[in-house]
Amino acid sequence: MVSVIAIKIRDTTRDRTSPMALGRPYTGYLITYPTIGRGMVIFRNPNGHRMITTPVRRVLGDFGAEDVYVETENSVYKLAFRSGASAVVARVSQAR
Repeated sequence: MVSVIAIKIRDTTRDRTSPMALGRPYTGYLITYPTIGRGMVIFRNPNGHRMITTPVRRVLGDFGAEDVYVETENSVYKLAFRSGASAVVARVSQAR
């Protein structure tokens, strides 16, 4: 689990009334590194709500980078890792 700030930088849906407005920082915990074909899940702190995206199409950025861009079917998010990014890198490296 890693602390992350997700910022929606592009919304490609026709209905742009999503609860998460463009540019709004969304702070929470990313349980696993975004995987192509699966929704990205971020658990919000401290209220326990979660954000689940549509399936991920691609991930732009190297493992361990400070910022990673995640393109889903409907949006693009910029993820900024706040702490513990090395733990995510270690888990991904072990899985390979």
